[in-house]
Amino acid sequence: MMKKKFAASLMSVSILSASLGGSLLAAAPAFKDLNGTDGQAKIESLQQKGILKGVSANAFAPKAPVTQAQAMQFISNGLGLSALEYPDADPKQTAHDLFPAVKNTAWYAEAFLDAARSGASIPGTVDPSAKITREDYVDYLIDSLKTAGNLPMINILVPEIADQDQFDIEQLGSTQFAIALEIVELDADKKFHPQDEITRAEAAVILYNAVDYLNQLKQPVHILPIEE
Repeated sequence: MMKKKFAASLMSVSILSASLGGSLLAAAPAFKDLNGTDGQAKIESLQQKGILKGVSANAFAPKAPVTQAQAMQFISNGLGLSALEYPDADPKQTAHDLFPAVKNTAWYAEAFLDAARSGASIPGTVDPSAKITREDYVDYLIDSLKTAGNLPMINILVPEIADQDQFDIEQLGSTQFAIALEIVELDADKKFHPQDEITRAEAAVILYNAVDYLNQLKQPVHILPIEE
């Protein structure tokens, strides 16, 4: 008697293919200010795929702090949030309805709306021009990543963080999750510095790691049936 066994396959996700597999836009001029920057290759990869933009045509300003507006655009572009469906969302609701300081005509308005709909815990009083901390950026990213990747519940080994007492307890879990999935790293002293402003280079590298994690997770697996 012949039996066929089929291994379960992971379905590919179109937004991830768009994010890391194939260019979204024509190749842009390379950033000229990345030499010696940690994660340079990752930043350049995201830039060439149209996910990241610089402060000018060929400058990224890697050491500059990230604003709330820039963070939302990074996350929305990287995870393809605008391409997702949000069946529970009110189609008439605007970014300004949720965040009074965000004008609906602003270049970042849609990114704020999509991030909020994807589950990012953004306070209604957010100032788009304010700098964002490392803790907040990772929290927004992980919340949106779980929605974008439709991630199941995952049990993780809780990592040791030397400056854990400096976290907002409601956001600590996101950083622990990101560390466990190797999306973010601690420094040599096992510290994360959650209240520090995150730089554009740091934010870009973390974004790359998050999208790469989903890309690897969602690659389609084709296994031929085994006959017995």
